[in-house]
Amino acid sequence: MPDPSEKSFLLHNWPGISWALLILVLSTITTPSLEVPDFFDLFAPDKVAHFIFYAVYVMLFTRSFSTMSPASRWSRNRSVIPLLSGAVYGGLIELYQGFLLSNRTADWTDFVANCIGALIGWMLMRLKALNV
Repeated sequence: MPDPSEKSFLLHNWPGISWALLILVLSTITTPSLEVPDFFDLFAPDKVAHFIFYAVYVMLFTRSFSTMSPASRWSRNRSVIPLLSGAVYGGLIELYQGFLLSNRTADWTDFVANCIGALIGWMLMRLKALNV
């Protein structure tokens, strides 16, 4: 019989899990080549997309974790897990692209953009929690 906390985790986190699956699908398909004017341009379309996707990822999971019962084992570190999972997931996606897909490559600057987006999403949710 499934553990009730597992069912609760899925019930509360389906938006974040769905978003993570969307990121996986979009990271798998071949995208048209975008010309980036400057390698370190943080406002290049590709990097902005990474910021947005991982900010939303962390915001969805932060919101979901905040609705879970404080007694749940998943909610013990409810403010840290979404941020860390965003960074880890962003890294795993880059490794997935680099080692398992022939039509994509891993890019450490994409990983940095993923982490910055995750941090921005986490900070926005923390500010919202403080009613700023």
